[in-house]
Parts: sequence; C-alpha cells; structure tokens
Amino acid sequence: MVEWLTLIFDSRVFLRMNAAFGFLFLGLFIWYYFSEEGKDERGRGLVAEASLIAFAVLFVLLNVFVYFTEWAMENVVRLSNWLQTVYTLFLLTADVALAVLRKIR
Repeated sequence: MVEWLTLIFDSRVFLRMNAAFGFLFLGLFIWYYFSEEGKDERGRGLVAEASLIAFAVLFVLLNVFVYFTEWAMENVVRLSNWLQTVYTLFLLTADVALAVLRKIR
C-alpha cells in the first residue's frame, strides 16, 4: 500500500490532475456563490453552512496530514501532491455539502 501511494504521490501528472480538479471544484463553488440562487438569503445561508462543514473537514484533514509529514517531506513533488490533495478534498467537501444542502432545503 505504501509503495502504491508513493508511486502516485511522486507523479507530476497526478499533481497536475489534482490541481485541475482543485480549480474545477473552486470554480463550481464560486459559480454557485455568484449564481441567482446563491444571491438570496437562502443561498447565502447554504454557502455559509457548506463552508462551515468544509472547514471542519479541513481541520480533520490537516490533523491527519501531521502523521504523514515525514513521509511527505522526502520529496518536493510528494509534499506538493499531499498539500494539493488536502486542498482538493476540502473543496470537494464544500461542493458536496452545498449540493446536499440544496436538496435537503
């Protein structure tokens, strides 16, 4: 398992794909924020609640990251991939929370 993760996180191609997904998720979140639905009180409340959920997940992800710091710092590309993965998961959580909250309310 460690060899598999090392192979993936040492890849510059995975870093570019990871960054592309991060920009995509950020774009989706910003698109909803400035959409017509996101401009009313309900939309602002959904964005705030989704952001709070994503912040809680970011707190967990960064606390998990601490346990893998020594492994990640062996290679600059691996460290960049690991940080980008945390950021992409944070944005994915915000977008998924926003989609779920839209369906619930």
